[in-house]
Amino acid sequence: MAEAYIWRVILALLLINSGIFIFVLVKKIGMKILAKKKADIRKAYEESVIQFISLNDTELSLRPETLLEKKVLREIILEYSDYMTDSKRDVLAEAAQTAAVSHKVSRYLSSNSSSKQKIGTYLAGEYKLDEMTDQLLVQLDTTNDELLFVTARSLIRLGDARHLNRILFQANLTNRLDRKQVRTLLESVKSDISDFLSEAIHSENCSLQTVALEEAGKRHYAKSIEWIRFFLMHEQKELRVSALKAAYSVGDMGDEDFLAAVFSVSQDPEWEVRAFLAKYLRKIRLERSIEVLQTFVTDQNWYVRHNAAESLLFQGEKGKSALSALLDADDPFARDAARAVLQKEALNKRV
Repeated sequence: MAEAYIWRVILALLLINSGIFIFVLVKKIGMKILAKKKADIRKAYEESVIQFISLNDTELSLRPETLLEKKVLREIILEYSDYMTDSKRDVLAEAAQTAAVSHKVSRYLSSNSSSKQKIGTYLAGEYKLDEMTDQLLVQLDTTNDELLFVTARSLIRLGDARHLNRILFQANLTNRLDRKQVRTLLESVKSDISDFLSEAIHSENCSLQTVALEEAGKRHYAKSIEWIRFFLMHEQKELRVSALKAAYSVGDMGDEDFLAAVFSVSQDPEWEVRAFLAKYLRKIRLERSIEVLQTFVTDQNWYVRHNAAESLLFQGEKGKSALSALLDADDPFARDAARAVLQKEALNKRV
């Protein structure tokens, strides 16, 4: 009796294990088939999407019909979102029926899970779900700094500069995110933000001023010249450094007053200021630049010496001659800096 019972148990276990094995095997085979089918769809769709966003075509040849085809197209849209215009994105979004994900995104935004909120917020921006704008504006009050950054980014994706003032001022974002994140947000705005940058420059928020000053230089706004000259004289080191970064983006304006302001910080007590000045002077091919850089090569700070030696290479034959002369200088710092740059230049030529 007991022996029969044991055999029945063993048989039941064997049947259960066999069932599990068959289920896992079928699932694995199914997943493999699905993955291959998805890869084939992606290969065909990706080529068409790249061609569509890179040419002047206004019509899309793709006609996704199955759920898998639409899902693959949505993934491709997310991947290439930064490389397409709004009009091209709208055409692709209509083909992929991204509006169908609106309900899912809304549920994610209302979730108690911060991870789901971040995903929903990101998708709202990438899929250009304008109907989520009001919900995202409310979400600026979040205490989660990571979610705040994703929210700000999606709002800019949706409205470009429309909500920029609220994002950076009212949300007190610059006190909660680092400068790199704020810089990333400003760089993602495509329209003219000179008025906003002017407001930021005249604020009392040092962090926002530094980012705004650098962004104004990158965009070559006319006002940036005036701002650079003003902040080169500022008492705060961070703002003097940002002024030089902006000047580096602007380049050689050929403005004597502007150059006089730049050269005036050559005796700055802060090594960061001298280091960025040394880097900027590679763009100013003047005798005065060579003189300042020759002085900087003997600086006590390694970064200043390194930037100065490298910038001398950009001064043409006179700069290279100055570097060669420094090989016999009494100052060991100057000799080492000049030798390192000349050796690097020689190796690059061989390659």
